[in-house]
Amino acid sequence: MGGRTMEWAARANHLGGIPRKLVITAIGTFAKAVVNVMNSTTVHNGGTLINLARSRPAGVPLLTVSNHMSTLDDPVMWAFKGFPICDAKLARWVLAAEDICFKNTVLSYFFRIGV
Repeated sequence: MGGRTMEWAARANHLGGIPRKLVITAIGTFAKAVVNVMNSTTVHNGGTLINLARSRPAGVPLLTVSNHMSTLDDPVMWAFKGFPICDAKLARWVLAAEDICFKNTVLSYFFRIGV
């Protein structure tokens, strides 16, 4: 099984895809709350980004770059108005710090199913 690597948990069909959808929805909902309740946010050209994320062909990546100040910025950044936070197909992948995200089995599973 590969210890904490858990490649099987990252498969889209793992348990029918339900754990992945639950994690993405939970993180998206949390991020929406942070953006709308705890912050004031200004998004420039958000419609363009949404269009690019939705309209690219299958298998074609969309590379985005941001300059941020905390580890919370990555998930929160995608919770701006109009971006579909519950769509597992449009979920954004980001680099993760192994020493933070994969330090035990529970966290490893949580972050692997969100891939």
